[in-house]
Amino acid sequence: MPDDVNTSGVVTEFEAESWPLEAAAEGLHQVIDGFQNGDTRPLVIGDGDQPVLVVLAIADLADFRARIAELLGNPVDAGWLRYYLRSTFDMSSETLVEQLGVDADHGLSSLASQVNVEQAAALLPDHLRRTEAGGNPLMLIGDGMLATAALIAFPAFSVLLAMENEGKTDDDSCVHDEEEKPTTPLEVLAERLGPISTQLVAQINAGREPGLPKYDLHFEDELVEHLRDLEKRAQAAPGGGAFAELSDLLHSFDQMRSGELGEDGEEEPAEAPYIEVTDLPAALGEVRDAFRAGTDDPYLIGIDGSPLAGLISFDLYEMLQQVSVDLGGTDEAPVLPLPAPRWEDGPAPVSFDAAVAVCGAVVEDISNGEVSMIFVNDEVDEPEMVLAPLVWLWAYVDHLDFETSEA
Repeated sequence: MPDDVNTSGVVTEFEAESWPLEAAAEGLHQVIDGFQNGDTRPLVIGDGDQPVLVVLAIADLADFRARIAELLGNPVDAGWLRYYLRSTFDMSSETLVEQLGVDADHGLSSLASQVNVEQAAALLPDHLRRTEAGGNPLMLIGDGMLATAALIAFPAFSVLLAMENEGKTDDDSCVHDEEEKPTTPLEVLAERLGPISTQLVAQINAGREPGLPKYDLHFEDELVEHLRDLEKRAQAAPGGGAFAELSDLLHSFDQMRSGELGEDGEEEPAEAPYIEVTDLPAALGEVRDAFRAGTDDPYLIGIDGSPLAGLISFDLYEMLQQVSVDLGGTDEAPVLPLPAPRWEDGPAPVSFDAAVAVCGAVVEDISNGEVSMIFVNDEVDEPEMVLAPLVWLWAYVDHLDFETSEA
């Protein structure tokens, strides 16, 4: 590995020092040995002039995962992270979570298969092609029980560099610190944001318990810009996803200024249930019964604790499909197909029994970066469930307007 590669440098330095694929495969064993001996300099692998993959010490990946998990665990920081990723990298937090292997509960288990060094060197060409095609190359590397290194996509590594140099530090986005940072009353912030924020804070104040304190808070500039964007989007689509996120953030700020955030009585946000792919055939009937009972909550399907696919009702899928048509697709996902014959070239639906037999193979295909999904029919040959890549569904769920849809 070149001696002048430095993890504290800017991304362009790594672009200049990225190794070609053949040299990286030949030198991979030496790099892994270096990690074991305390040398944590990453190996950046390029295709031509562009860096594509990064091999880094497993401890660095664990630290990176922990930082992202901590941000995602707080509504305020999660909002900041979404804004920071989209404004700086044109990346969603869901994409970063997928590329790092953080599970739905934001845990830090090893959410990828582990291979030895020789296997990793042989697989590098496939992972490079998969990454260039938009897939996730995450792979753990090691010869023992514990992994020594990890292979991740270069865009995720770029986020790590930027967060080390320019991004969020150990300081909170909102803190009560009158001596060092300027603070603002929540009511004043709401007035600066717009009428929806003002109305939400008025509703919050009306429901507050008497005697609770109202400390002023410090709001980082990036967070304020994100709130302004949410206010604008909430005005354009009242009751939509932006309105819900704005309301959640303002309620969190109210808990902060009251000193209540983080108390034992705080309600944890509901999380989608996770089903391991090996358990999916046996659980599919129970999921179908839940959808028929009226729930639209998604189920996350994955391998070794890593969510890869979403199992949702067809009613919810139709809503997401319409959003995808309205947006014309995104960087993370195409326009979602409808099943044949609703779309002439759409995937053919399968019966429930056939879905039980093939659902595991579909998730395996998704884990390998392939385009795979199934529509599951009911007894009268009408689609009632959909199993699809999770990244496709995540790309559109924030744009849903549930209130309008229910009306």
